[in-house]
Amino acid sequence: MGHFRVLHTNMHKGGWGGQPNRILTVARGLQKKGHHVIIAAPKGATLIERAKKEGISVFDDLRLPKKFNPVTYVKEVARFRRLIKEQGINVVHTHGSQDTWTAVVAAWLVRPRPLVVRTRHNTFPVKNHFLNRILYRRLIDGIIVVSDAVTDVFRQTGVLGDKAKEVLTLHSVVDAQGRFNPEKIEVEGIREELRIPSDAPVVVNVARLAREKGHIYLLEAAREILRELPETQFLILGEGPMRTHLEEYVQREGLKGRVRFLGLRRDVPRILRVSQVFLFTPVAGESLGTAVLEALAMEVPVVAFNVGGISASVRQGETGYLVEPEDVAGLVNYTLRLLKDKELRRCLGRAGRKWMLEAFGEESLVEGNIAFYHRLLGIR
Repeated sequence: MGHFRVLHTNMHKGGWGGQPNRILTVARGLQKKGHHVIIAAPKGATLIERAKKEGISVFDDLRLPKKFNPVTYVKEVARFRRLIKEQGINVVHTHGSQDTWTAVVAAWLVRPRPLVVRTRHNTFPVKNHFLNRILYRRLIDGIIVVSDAVTDVFRQTGVLGDKAKEVLTLHSVVDAQGRFNPEKIEVEGIREELRIPSDAPVVVNVARLAREKGHIYLLEAAREILRELPETQFLILGEGPMRTHLEEYVQREGLKGRVRFLGLRRDVPRILRVSQVFLFTPVAGESLGTAVLEALAMEVPVVAFNVGGISASVRQGETGYLVEPEDVAGLVNYTLRLLKDKELRRCLGRAGRKWMLEAFGEESLVEGNIAFYHRLLGIR
């Protein structure tokens, strides 16, 4: 087979994070290599809008609700089946729970049946029950995971059975030579725009504002850090259901003006370029941390909870520091150490970019997907 015709599916509607970023990266890379790509997601999804701007075909006549509705489910299976047939799709590549259950069933209703691939992006447990065994052992041809920590989850539950041999680890990547290249980023005026004093240290977090991202621990650490370095500015980028709760905490603790929520930003590289520390506090489900890779690419040292696959990107004492989940004192200790030591920040920052370039190249991610498609076709 020469070129593939690939349908990537995703269930997320709003916001932005590692999963949609990876889908867009792979789709863009596949398209550059001559493969036909369509991205399917719910109407109004951020991924749909960004894919359009990249010139990638999209399909958004979907709802993919979290709560199962048999009528909606049947309709969306029919929509996927029609799309697969009309577009001659030969690879259906799913990325979330709802879109997987819908798109996989649709694929099995098409003849000739397209290859079915599932990427798992998080370390939440996969229950070993009858339906999941059918899904992963019979309906899905192969599985891609973003870190070995995700494979460990599958291994612990045993849901894959003999299918474990058809699991491939492909780390997520960032555009380190383009968008996240510190030498290409223009920072003039960014501090003025964000009302940050020229000499104020900046600590940044980029993550969806959801409970599993552990922002409450970040805010507790910020409170302690500000007692010692009150001029520090904490910038939190992202949107999500926890925003109001977190803003109320900031107001209650008297942190307003020094801890600021900037929402979704398209200029993340510029903000990282004027930052001294990237603080990352997930407490569950984190498989790798694409935002961490972006910080490393921009030569910003990282202080993070050691959850899931974070240790694959943050090397202790070399590119940043890891502490155990919920260890606020550890966050405070390492963040203050970095804020007070410019030479340490410089050394860890340069090492971080070097490591990121060596281990997380965009070309290897795209080629890895293509090679896996070919391998699975050979097995089938």
